[in-house]
Amino acid sequence: LSLELRNQVLLASGTTGIFSFLCCVVAVSMVIALRLYIHFIYRLAMYQVLASLFFSMSIGLALMLYDYNEDSLYYEVSCKMTAFLVLYTVWVNLLFTVWLTFHLFSYVVFFKNLKRLEWLYISSSVFGPLLIVWIPFIHNSYGLVGAWCSIRSWRDDCATEKYIEGIIEQFVLLYGPAFLMVGLCVVAIVTMLSVLLYRHYSHVSYVDQGTPLLDRDQRKEIIKQLLPLLAYPIIYLLILIFP
Repeated sequence: LSLELRNQVLLASGTTGIFSFLCCVVAVSMVIALRLYIHFIYRLAMYQVLASLFFSMSIGLALMLYDYNEDSLYYEVSCKMTAFLVLYTVWVNLLFTVWLTFHLFSYVVFFKNLKRLEWLYISSSVFGPLLIVWIPFIHNSYGLVGAWCSIRSWRDDCATEKYIEGIIEQFVLLYGPAFLMVGLCVVAIVTMLSVLLYRHYSHVSYVDQGTPLLDRDQRKEIIKQLLPLLAYPIIYLLILIFP
């Protein structure tokens, strides 16, 4: 890419990241102002929004590389750190999405409220990615990819020679696990929507084993509470699949 085109892409990407960051700040502020965080399921959704906030911030950092000489030490260090932060925040966001989907699936399908696992949701999502995002430093795989910084698939900016180590790391550290998790989340979401619709139009619906049948108004109220929460993983997965 020419320097002018690269700057245009960086400007568009960085501006989008900043806008998304501000939207996430507004969303988190509303959750705090309305005290929705006292309810575990909304708190779990807030964790995902916070993860999106930091992901958007890492994308916004691309503006630091605007119009800089890629041969300079500042550019090289900044590019590697930006790539590291983007990969880390992508994984944090993905894991919180998986846990939110898992929690909703357990509640909708099996009537199990697993809020006791909150510590597991947070610790695995925040610290789990640190086990893998440092690996590209071993082969010096972080670097310039087109207009932005990520795991390189070419040895140079002219794309004349494939960088095998980088390609392997892309699929092992991100694309492979991500597509598997996305596929499982899609199956879980389709199952949840089917179960909710079935219970909505069915006369048989239980909150837990041994509890009385829910009437139609109660079923509507539960669906009204759960459907907005399903929007969080659905929107994130759509953005991940169709960036």
